[in-house]
Amino acid sequence: MFADFSDNPGGGNYGDATNLLRAMIAADLQNAAFYAIFDLAAVQAGIAIGIGNKGRILLGGKHDPEMGGGPLEVEAQIVSITDGRFRCHGPMGGGVWQSVGPSLMLRVGGIEVAVISRNEQALDLAQLTSLGIDPLHCATIALKAAHHFRAAFEPIAREVTRVDGGGMGSAARYLRTDYRHVRRPIWPLDDIKL
Repeated sequence: MFADFSDNPGGGNYGDATNLLRAMIAADLQNAAFYAIFDLAAVQAGIAIGIGNKGRILLGGKHDPEMGGGPLEVEAQIVSITDGRFRCHGPMGGGVWQSVGPSLMLRVGGIEVAVISRNEQALDLAQLTSLGIDPLHCATIALKAAHHFRAAFEPIAREVTRVDGGGMGSAARYLRTDYRHVRRPIWPLDDIKL
């Protein structure tokens, strides 16, 4: 399981970074799931293509291509379309109904990709199952999340690897920024000897 903290919507990030998904496609992963790309235009394009049909969709990267990768053009099969409502069953929202707006699951090669129209971090297995993704049978799952996902997803993961996909919340971004109004020295920008 991969958790991209740099594009975690729960931390105020865009939720449309594509670097991690791009790497998964390039690696030709099979039996994999990706949750999620926040992209209303892609949802609308998928609805127009229709369930069971294939078409080209421009995914994510539209808010700021410098933050986690620009739009990713994919040839995808539309597998499911939903209103985005699901009921949480895990520890982070047990019993509560939530919605990520009109949503769809599309298949790109061996990867099932959730595309949502209301930005939300991964918290509950129902976010995947409501779209027809079975997280219990995936070899690899990638999430846009930092911490809260662990309560529901860690019990089904053999291993969790936190990744920095270069999104707005990227740790590396803080070190590359040219700060002009910061009192120096300050950690982690400067080496500080105690």
